[in-house]
Amino acid sequence: MVTRAYLATFRFKAFLMLAILASSSGRLNAAIIKGPYLQNVTQTAVTVCWASDVDEAGAVGITAVSGGTAISGKDKEATRLHKVRVVGLSPNTHYNYTVACGADKASGTFPSAVTADKPFRFVAYGDNRGDPTVHASILAGMLKFDPAFVINSGDIVANGEDEALWTEFFHTAAKMLSQSPFFPCLGNHERSGAAYLRYFDYAREYSFDYGNVHFATIDTNQPVSEYAAQDEWLKKDLADHQSATWRVVFFHHTPFTCVTKDGRREAAEKLRARLEPILKAGNVQLVINGHDHDYQHHLASGINYLVSGGGGAPLYEVIADTPFVKFAKMVHHYCEISVDGAKMHVRAVEADGKLVDEFDLKAGG
Repeated sequence: MVTRAYLATFRFKAFLMLAILASSSGRLNAAIIKGPYLQNVTQTAVTVCWASDVDEAGAVGITAVSGGTAISGKDKEATRLHKVRVVGLSPNTHYNYTVACGADKASGTFPSAVTADKPFRFVAYGDNRGDPTVHASILAGMLKFDPAFVINSGDIVANGEDEALWTEFFHTAAKMLSQSPFFPCLGNHERSGAAYLRYFDYAREYSFDYGNVHFATIDTNQPVSEYAAQDEWLKKDLADHQSATWRVVFFHHTPFTCVTKDGRREAAEKLRARLEPILKAGNVQLVINGHDHDYQHHLASGINYLVSGGGGAPLYEVIADTPFVKFAKMVHHYCEISVDGAKMHVRAVEADGKLVDEFDLKAGG
């Protein structure tokens, strides 16, 4: 008996074969050299990205793990940097997907965004540049947590203008990127940000909703001349999302620090003077930063500041002697964050799962 699931699978495979033939234009030598990696997932859509070694028009096919009708998207024209937006997802659903580019194929799986009544969990980490071996161990640990998505607090590579370092990053993080939608922000080591903006499907400032949480990020590398426009963008974005249970903001440089590195505390004070009033007025409950290569948790004016810069870069010494610090440690780590309604639980852990720190937050309290 021919089942509905069998027919869906047959149609999905047929789509991929046609996509390969259509995209190859008689030339079957294109290879996928970076990715696939997932961007900007919502309840109904996702962007699937990859890089190929030659200009090629590729395609993406997606079907729910539980079966059903396949959905698809394709490049509008031949390119080496592919960003295919696929719409028609259902919320709270796990999907399989396959990328077809020339004769090459790659596949992965991911969850669509959940509705506001569903719990979810994500990972935050950053400053993974510097040591791919440490970075790989951090990634292996976080994948055991099976996050719905990953936030990166910047300094993805040591020099954003060095293409070899981007190749290293995409190779080291391949498994994570293929199954966990990636939401990064710009670090100072991304330099001008030109390569970052080519590879990722985001602007310098962007925001998104996931479950009952509103997330926003800004580029804290911007010159003074851009502060006014950036501040207004953040104020409006937060004001427009006061109905969300949670508001989380992430950016690279931290407004609070207890590192001993010269100039860091003074720089943090300047950034705090500028951004803290906006964060307080916007009723932000959690801020995630990097830049300092260690773990720190600060609490000021009801806002929790989480510094997660232990993804692989050389570690910085910390002395927990500042007024608002709750805990600090010089350690490579990542952060597991679980959201369940008005409750949020944060755990900082080392690559082997050893607990560094944990704390609870409650929205509205």
